[in-house]
Amino acid sequence: MILKEKTELSAIKNLKPEYFADMVKIVIDKKRQLVAVHAEMHSDLGIELYDDGSDENDLFGANILYEDHSIEWSSTLNVRQNQKIRNGTFGRIITDENTIMELTDIINRWIYI
Repeated sequence: MILKEKTELSAIKNLKPEYFADMVKIVIDKKRQLVAVHAEMHSDLGIELYDDGSDENDLFGANILYEDHSIEWSSTLNVRQNQKIRNGTFGRIITDENTIMELTDIINRWIYI
């Protein structure tokens, strides 16, 4: 589901079906400043954004943990992004602080606690 308005994290947690009890998967379109949430896999959210006009090169995946509201920057979508960032990280986890700050700002525009 691509968020169309600012949404409370607890409302996302209560969506059915419940995919994960402890977190929600999200995908951020960095260029379009959009967030898609609530699917079993990041790739499902990526397809939804792609079908809406996003470019796959602009998509980053993450998980928001319900308990402490922290963000895990782990997703297979991030492998390609890490190659583009060229900071020495080539895996699933985004480690570039500037990218994390940009993506966190986008998330905070769409999701609140």
